[in-house]
Amino acid sequence: MKHLQPQLERYTHARQSMSALPRVMGRVLTRHAIYRQGQLVLQYYLKTANGPILVELHHTEVICFCRQQDVNILTSKVDFALKAESIGLTSFAHEPVCALYLKSNSQLKGLIRVANDSGITLFEADIRPEQRYLIERFIALDIECAGEYLSTSHDSALPLMLLERARKPVVEKTDNDITLSVISLDFECSFDGELYSVGLYGEQYQCVFMVGEPQSDSHDFIVWVKNEVELIHHLIAWFEQYDPDIIIGWAVVTFDLALLYRRCILHHIPLLIGRGGTELSWKVADKFRPETLSLPGRVVLDGIDWLKAAFYQFDSFSLEYVSRHLLDEGKAIDHVENRGQEITTLFHTDKNALAFYNITDSRLVWDIFEKTQLIDFAIERAKLTGLEFGRVGASIAAFYHLYLPHLHRNGFVAPAHPASQGLESPGGYVMSSIPGHYNDVLVLDFKSLYPSIIRTFLIDPKGLVEGLRLAEQADNTSTVPGYLGAYFARDNAILPGLVASLAAQREMAKIEKNAPLSQAIKIIMNSLYGVLGSKGCVFHDAKLASSITMRGHQIMKLTKQWIEESGYQVIYGDTDSTFVWLGANHGITDINALGLQLATNITTRWHDWCETEYQLNSYLELEFETHFDQFIMPTLRGSEEGSKKRYVGASLGADNKLKLTFKGMEQVRSDWSPIARKMQFDLYEMFFNGEDVIDYLRQELDALKKGERDSELIFKKRLRRHAEDYTAKSSPHVKAAKQLAQIEGTNKATRRGYQIRYLMTTTGAQAVETHPNNIDYEYYISKQIQPIAEPILQLCGQRFDALVNDQLTLI
Repeated sequence: MKHLQPQLERYTHARQSMSALPRVMGRVLTRHAIYRQGQLVLQYYLKTANGPILVELHHTEVICFCRQQDVNILTSKVDFALKAESIGLTSFAHEPVCALYLKSNSQLKGLIRVANDSGITLFEADIRPEQRYLIERFIALDIECAGEYLSTSHDSALPLMLLERARKPVVEKTDNDITLSVISLDFECSFDGELYSVGLYGEQYQCVFMVGEPQSDSHDFIVWVKNEVELIHHLIAWFEQYDPDIIIGWAVVTFDLALLYRRCILHHIPLLIGRGGTELSWKVADKFRPETLSLPGRVVLDGIDWLKAAFYQFDSFSLEYVSRHLLDEGKAIDHVENRGQEITTLFHTDKNALAFYNITDSRLVWDIFEKTQLIDFAIERAKLTGLEFGRVGASIAAFYHLYLPHLHRNGFVAPAHPASQGLESPGGYVMSSIPGHYNDVLVLDFKSLYPSIIRTFLIDPKGLVEGLRLAEQADNTSTVPGYLGAYFARDNAILPGLVASLAAQREMAKIEKNAPLSQAIKIIMNSLYGVLGSKGCVFHDAKLASSITMRGHQIMKLTKQWIEESGYQVIYGDTDSTFVWLGANHGITDINALGLQLATNITTRWHDWCETEYQLNSYLELEFETHFDQFIMPTLRGSEEGSKKRYVGASLGADNKLKLTFKGMEQVRSDWSPIARKMQFDLYEMFFNGEDVIDYLRQELDALKKGERDSELIFKKRLRRHAEDYTAKSSPHVKAAKQLAQIEGTNKATRRGYQIRYLMTTTGAQAVETHPNNIDYEYYISKQIQPIAEPILQLCGQRFDALVNDQLTLI
């Protein structure tokens, strides 16, 4: 699209060449759009090898697009001078569009109102200017800037560069070139939110600001302050001196920074902890969320959000639970469940102990980030997606950042709305299972199936638009058919190229043993289908999503057919995994070698099939994933039909002990009682090892009825919203929460995020704190133990009710 380059350069604010100006390379920490003297200014806080700087772009504009035929109508109806320019781009309907240049976001809002009232479509009106400037230049985290230096910025004491031009660095800086300083922050406070102390932990650094009189025997890391106001002022001064690039913590945005902000409002103290003495603020009043936080020049990473983003799974994401599981260490306090009261007690009786507790929490967060490499993961994710460093989620925004600059250079603007009108695509293929107990089951997985389908069959939003047009012209040689009437152009597909680039980067990351980068790429690649299948994405089209999932159905069915032609039985399949039973008397000595050979054979057949059917290169790759020495596929409850997405497999480890894998079973679900989860594990382990499960069940049921398992009956469930906002009155944890709040005389237990511990009694759910003595053992037997025991008993030729009745006759 060379003919577009002059127009694109105008649209992207190109300036003089990089070589003619002073240059700096850095890492974009935060990005902002502000207004100064009525002019839009884009701000980028960078960390360079020589320290932080502020880069500003002046004389810039807010940009969106409309059809050329609508420009005159819009110009006549807005109350400001609307500048429009043809830049050689078209809509997905192949209509020429113009770029519209506006001086402010308020003008954009006015334009949107006029366009809506006039039935006129605007394109890409939701791309923020500070984002668009980077997107159009393929800039993600690292940037090379050229411009004129001033000694300090308007808003802070930082060095300031007036930006003339920016680009993605030709040679990227290594992480060793630009060191990011990190601090772990944690507040302790009263029930009413009054600050007691703040713990700060970093590389060879620890400090606690503690309200109180100095003590002769205090820890040397304590800095004593007279009161809460002095603590806040000390903390603000500390930020200016220590100047961290990254703040980490546990619920650090929703609790710690939100609490600090509210206390500063109470005391009328400007919260100047941003870079260069700038102020912390929130983009939406009283919405204290990571996406609404504005802290210029500093990145805030919450441990809970980033563990979830990296696909870590825990029964609870409390700091105590996670640190116990990852570090084998917990909080420095005796009664974690009642830590609020104990913290207040320590503040009044033993501030040394409170300081140690405070700094320990800060250190635990630091150690969790270190062990899981979360900061490296966040960096790699920002490099790949172009999202703000520290932003979690936002897979649709990440897709836009990756896709839009390529789309523009191919002559299109993004659509304004999803294309589908009620027509939706099916989900992943789930094969009917053949229930039973098997020996020697192989699991074969397609490597990144959906990304591989995108790459192989040229599935692409732009390619769909061009392919449908070619199909109208009866040009079948230049297209690849999809599903629901889709055709994809063979030439210049964008998305398959992006997938190929990501796949190559991931292979290199594996070779270099860069686990954070590999994981970040995997998550991004796997999100591509979800984005295209989401109605919240403007590129959503059922033709796109169906051409991925329905192709997946075809691939799984043909794979099953080819495997069974080889003489083996497929007993189950799910999305990208095929479960192969070798047979009762297979006589194979090297099962792993067979698994590898089978995967290779199927991969080769797919290469041949794609070439023969569509003249395409296949990137489908089947891998041998696992050999289960024993495998159980249960039936649906109360049915002879095989279940789906539920199984248990046992693999023989190097120590000749069976390692159990549970999928979709109660054992891996935190909403089941501990006794049910424990018994399910024990039952399957005993069954696989040929031990007597019937006798075990009898013993456990007897112990349960005698009250010997009461500590294993406690349910734990967190409130996802305030108790009064629940509509299902029968939710047992909500009932227990309301009961606990009434007993304690406070609404703490009914607030969102509070974890309720409760037992099922003959009068319903009761909070553990009420010490109920009427536990409903029959509930646990029929609702918790029976469902997990029946699949095993069925394999043993036994029935649970017969076992229970038999036991009752013995009492």
